[in-house]
Amino acid sequence: MVADIFTAIGRHARRRPETLAIHTPDETITYARYESAIGAIADNVRAWDMRPGSCTGIAAYTSLDYVMLLMGLMRAGAVACPMNPRWPMRGILDALRPMNAERLFLPARIEGLGIRTFALAETRSLAASASSGKARKSVSSHGEKASQVNPCLCIFTSGSSGKPKAAMHGLANLTHSAETANANMPLEPGDRWLLSLPLFHVAGMGVLFRCAVAGAAVSVPATAESIEDGIMRCGATHVSLVAAQLHRLLQTDRGVEALSGLKAILLGGSAIPETLIRRAVALGLPIHTSYGMTETASQITATRPGDPLQKLMTSGRPLAPDTVRVARDGEIQVRGGSLFLGYRADEGLHLPLTDDGWFATGDLGAFDADGYLRVTGRKDRMFVAGGENIHPETIEHALCAIDGVGAAAVVPIADEEFGRLPVAFVLMEPRLDEKRLREELGKVLPRFQIPRRFFAWPEPLRRTEGKITQTGRAKLIRLAESLWAHNDSPPTSRATPPES
Repeated sequence: MVADIFTAIGRHARRRPETLAIHTPDETITYARYESAIGAIADNVRAWDMRPGSCTGIAAYTSLDYVMLLMGLMRAGAVACPMNPRWPMRGILDALRPMNAERLFLPARIEGLGIRTFALAETRSLAASASSGKARKSVSSHGEKASQVNPCLCIFTSGSSGKPKAAMHGLANLTHSAETANANMPLEPGDRWLLSLPLFHVAGMGVLFRCAVAGAAVSVPATAESIEDGIMRCGATHVSLVAAQLHRLLQTDRGVEALSGLKAILLGGSAIPETLIRRAVALGLPIHTSYGMTETASQITATRPGDPLQKLMTSGRPLAPDTVRVARDGEIQVRGGSLFLGYRADEGLHLPLTDDGWFATGDLGAFDADGYLRVTGRKDRMFVAGGENIHPETIEHALCAIDGVGAAAVVPIADEEFGRLPVAFVLMEPRLDEKRLREELGKVLPRFQIPRRFFAWPEPLRRTEGKITQTGRAKLIRLAESLWAHNDSPPTSRATPPES
């Protein structure tokens, strides 16, 4: 066990100063240089004299400068706030305003935003005083250590259950999450973990912490580099993927070749289709399925090395004892050292817990006889069609078990007779086969759960990493209603009342 990530980095810098910490297409950073650069950035950040609790926003794509800035901000005790660079600028500013953000790093400076902006490349000047050959002390020249219990990182939730919330993390819970993950899925000096998920997602941040705790290296991909090319170029040993990424990689020989050389493939973000898991296992790929969320600093359950196919169909076992339970109503609840500090609110931090100290996730699930968790859906996505309760996740799970289906999203559309009806967007290779989908679903689902229409997966969703947000589902509903309205010959099943 280590006190925090920076203690771990300092230890590696002293014991193995030339061990690789970061690998990029153009540069390699040893642990000695990594520790020194982080300390120099932290010293410069402290000179900003920021207000307590203020955040520094970062809205850019993954790069070495981004990694260094994040680590330096957290080392200084500041609050780093990674933002999705795909958000419109107004959305970024609206999200940062309640955070008392005083600075925003962007790919390039933009004037007139009402907040002081920096080009991300200016991180180089913040680290300019770092020595490339001599490790710094773990404590800065100010004699201060970053607090383990104060917020150091703000990650916005995916918004899958409403407006994105600002989840605040401290060094203690982030480091604890990394340690429990590494205990389950071994990681060691010499290993390289490709940073294939963005840093504004907690899963991307988890890679930084797991590698730093273990003394392994983070491999930063080149701009617009494919995952398979990144794996092959840097000699990655580990990678984190969501279902859409795995689906794309399994479509090509090069993708399969790249995955075949890895020690471990961590799958998460949302439910992984059974067909993908079966194919990965058939290819002998070292996959681990998992369950986690922004509020738990990434994974809190995961499968173990060598688990059989049956267990890989679940989300694994809790990484630490007595940290996950299923309430009487089927809701998954969590607690423990990986849990976040709370949501940022006007009055401070708000950590909603049950009376006996558990965090209610809003997800539904159950444990099997061996203590492996199976996530079945969310409490808040259910809708009623003709008096029947419809759980979209049940239909999505059945769709994703059909050979050739890579992803599915079920949404409700308004109907005068039945109130709402289920329709589905499906990513299917080589083409959408509505007849076969109906036939296969009819074998496992009651008639009222079979979608009334099937639509091809929208092209923009092919680039979606992880969960579809509530805003994204609202867009799918509007798209489905538009497609339905413009179809001249809806299927006859539309006139058939939903029935068991």
